[in-house]
Amino acid sequence: MKKAWHQQYNHRTAATRPPEAAQHGAIIEALARETGTEPAKVQELYEREYADLEATATVRGFLSVLASRNVRAVLRHRHHY
Repeated sequence: MKKAWHQQYNHRTAATRPPEAAQHGAIIEALARETGTEPAKVQELYEREYADLEATATVRGFLSVLASRNVRAVLRHRHHY
């Protein structure tokens, strides 16, 4: 018996999904400009946050939105103190 498509789908880590790299890069650049933070620091925070969310996510369609929101909050908090 053939498995359903969702059972065959292989969830890979953020580091192994090149097509999303361009989207992530644009998000990182935008966050860096918006917050006045070095892009390398934003990338580090974003990748960590994305990986943390991805590890427990059952719905993956909004991971970049959630990760960018969380990174923005962290960076805003750091700039206020």
